[in-house]
Amino acid sequence: MIPTKRKLTSCGIVMLTLLSSAVNSYGETLIPFDQWRQKDFVGTNKFIYSNTDNIATVQIDSDQTASGLFLEQQVDLNKTPILNWSWKISNTLHSLKERTKKGDDFAARVYILTSTGPFPWQKKTLSYVWSNYQSVGESWPNPYTDTVMMIAVDSGKKLQGTWQHHQRDVQKDLQAAFGEKFDKIDVIAVMTDADNSKQKTTGWYKGFEFTRE
Repeated sequence: MIPTKRKLTSCGIVMLTLLSSAVNSYGETLIPFDQWRQKDFVGTNKFIYSNTDNIATVQIDSDQTASGLFLEQQVDLNKTPILNWSWKISNTLHSLKERTKKGDDFAARVYILTSTGPFPWQKKTLSYVWSNYQSVGESWPNPYTDTVMMIAVDSGKKLQGTWQHHQRDVQKDLQAAFGEKFDKIDVIAVMTDADNSKQKTTGWYKGFEFTRE
């Protein structure tokens, strides 16, 4: 579920509190999820935070609801363009047309937001998703707004219940999606939502870090 333009503004694209991060010689590690801001769109998801082997993890349970966690933090894509993360889902969602407003539900998604100015048309967003059925590598404009590009990085039931690790060159993905080079991002977010489908699902997220390669 992608919010309306009014909800997109309230998402925290321009309103979240700036939070700090730990920086090492290899890249930029984001702060633990329990220090991110929660935003509820439809109902309230259940959030369970844990820390295993010094890796912060969040479990997000959705029961016909849509909630996310948002962190406003600038990342220099010229220095650290590669986003690393791992995620897992309990189950995909069935009987959805993902490219329509009524079908815009995903067990796991990661948002990357960037802005070149204060106006809505100057804000661009990538939404990496665990698609319910789209082929891995498929991309499509979000049905609510063409300033958000969806990208399927996992798909279907085959790998559900198992951790999947991803590395994405955010700078290249942004340029491919919107036709211009972006030097930074401003916000990163995670969300699990099943409000449109009136179903239940769970997403787990961990290991967020920006690196050079």
